[in-house]
Amino acid sequence: MKLFLLFPLFLSILSCLTSPEIYLNNNAVYWKKNVSNKIASDIYQNIYRFDENGDINFFVYGYKRKIKYKLFLMKEINEAFYYKNSTLKNYIVESLPAFNLYIDALTKNDNNTLYVNKHFSRDFKNRSIYLPIGLMVKDDNLYIAKTYGNDYKTRLLHWLIKNGYGSYKNWIPAINVNWASYPIPTEHEIDWNNLEIVGKLF
Repeated sequence: MKLFLLFPLFLSILSCLTSPEIYLNNNAVYWKKNVSNKIASDIYQNIYRFDENGDINFFVYGYKRKIKYKLFLMKEINEAFYYKNSTLKNYIVESLPAFNLYIDALTKNDNNTLYVNKHFSRDFKNRSIYLPIGLMVKDDNLYIAKTYGNDYKTRLLHWLIKNGYGSYKNWIPAINVNWASYPIPTEHEIDWNNLEIVGKLF
């Protein structure tokens, strides 16, 4: 009986790991007023479209499918945290330089996809995760913080050393690589000193 009662609680705790707790204070009211129903586009013609709740539909140039970013935490009155849902495998492929498929996607090259898949065994357990970014509005310009600071870089470096050989673009996974422990960044590791301008909000 006790195990039966604990099982739903376990599932509830597990589900919390796939999305952050939403905590919006009074600063969020000001933020939403400034960004709701506005649009900004970057130099690559990617579009950030805010809805009436301050959440974002992000459209990558050349792709019809949108990526949803949800507001979940305020840093300052003009700085906010957003997150998108992803999976562990997608994040590994997107973030590891040795696996990055961005260029291959542009050139429709499937060879790298096959190279990546051979490193994931059939026992690989994919899971849902969330990935945070930071946004700032200043003088009607939208800025984005999408890189992570030294704390995260240190965690990642230790994982790379423990689970493979080489570094950066030449890194190769070990046979017993532990993909499940691949470091997932948190909102506290966002590098707010490395802001990039997106463009004018209108």
